[in-house]
Amino acid sequence: MTLRAMLTLTRLRSAALPAAIWAWTRGVLLLYVYDVLPYISHGDITGDLKLYNHWSSIFSTGHFPQNDRSWQYPPGAALVIEFPRLIRSLTGLSYNSAFYAMALASDLIIFLLVVYRCWRTHEETGSERVDYVGAYAYVAAIFMLGPFIFGRYDITVTMIASVGLVVTLRTATATWRLRGAAIGLGTIVKVWPMALILGLPRGRDGRRTVSWAVIGGAVPTLILLIMPGALSFLKQQGSRGLEIESVLATPFLLARHFGYHAVIRNSYGSWQIVGRGTGVIAAFCEALTLLGFCWLLWWRRRAKLTPERWTEGVYYDAGLVAVMISIITSRVLSPQYLVWVCGLLALCLAIAPLKHGGTVLAGPCWLLLGTISLTQLEFPLLFPTLVHGGTKAALFVTGRNVLLVGATVWAAYLLWKRYVVVEEKVSEIPEAEGDERGAVVVHPVRRVPVQQRVHVVAQVLEARGQVADEPFPKPGPGFQ
Repeated sequence: MTLRAMLTLTRLRSAALPAAIWAWTRGVLLLYVYDVLPYISHGDITGDLKLYNHWSSIFSTGHFPQNDRSWQYPPGAALVIEFPRLIRSLTGLSYNSAFYAMALASDLIIFLLVVYRCWRTHEETGSERVDYVGAYAYVAAIFMLGPFIFGRYDITVTMIASVGLVVTLRTATATWRLRGAAIGLGTIVKVWPMALILGLPRGRDGRRTVSWAVIGGAVPTLILLIMPGALSFLKQQGSRGLEIESVLATPFLLARHFGYHAVIRNSYGSWQIVGRGTGVIAAFCEALTLLGFCWLLWWRRRAKLTPERWTEGVYYDAGLVAVMISIITSRVLSPQYLVWVCGLLALCLAIAPLKHGGTVLAGPCWLLLGTISLTQLEFPLLFPTLVHGGTKAALFVTGRNVLLVGATVWAAYLLWKRYVVVEEKVSEIPEAEGDERGAVVVHPVRRVPVQQRVHVVAQVLEARGQVADEPFPKPGPGFQ
């Protein structure tokens, strides 16, 4: 169903409360951004904007900042960073205000896309009321991360990825073309949207999406490659070490308090821990990320995501697991990385319940939401203490990272259990067919005790959202 058909007065009224909460929370965040309300550290909100403004002035000359060790982004990032300068030239706003406006608009678009997904779920399930749990989760998640999200361009990347996940046009062909183009554009801006490909359906729609993702990424990249230094980010990115907030830096942070000698210093735009063995682990991160994505490819192969078995729940769930794997195996885990998670977990919760082709990751999503609520305490409140080697800050970051790893492992387990284990049980159910006399002949795959067969059928019906009209009869004597 198109957006126009969903825009009824009843639905608009039902969305008034989540919209009002979004407006109030964003208003509070902007008061912090403009220093109307005192914040823990206002410099942590605007710090990156000074760098963005400097880079945008270099982009205006037709070059990339190839000699700046802090420039570690794909060439498409230049489009987002340069856009506020264009707004400034048209409106007279400062670069910072133009960037805040872009970030706020991106945040609003994500919120509206989540609301739209809630409306589609209501339409598909036929429930009496629209369930806005996904919208509320998104509003809360961004608010708990804090005002620094308006000073980072990750919210805009998340908006582009959300378009690739949610937007539906009049025809399936147009829908998958747009989604593919959005994934491609997001990939050249911040790489991670490429992970969404792992949840695509097999067949024509999946191939069409990948083709348009290549087009959406290749065309802008070819244009940007004309500018000198477009690929200089590869050198800077490859030279980075272990950032102190990353999951793989956690053992070294803790070991410092038990006699391990390591120093924390600012290098390549982030605070890194440097000591014996950190270089080896930093080099191992890419291999670990690759291993995680190999597991996802294996899952995809075993899950057999044919169009008949594919749902948008699979799309969102696989995307969330892929992004979480990339986050926990990365050498860097900046707080803004969790902005990516906010949009994905909100969409997963917006498409529940499972019996209507929804998410299997509701539990991990709530755990991630709880983890996000701790992040503003870690950054910026405890971050200066962490940089100076504080024990409490190190323990706090360790707890946060343990929760992130736990949520990722839990989500991966549920993804495998639902789309591989349960579907394999479906294939073991005997199929019935008629013989030439019209009699029903059952060809069992193997001899299975009746109680086990009943249990398997019950699991399959529950997974598919079907309920038997009558309870299973108890087997009579001698029935096998």
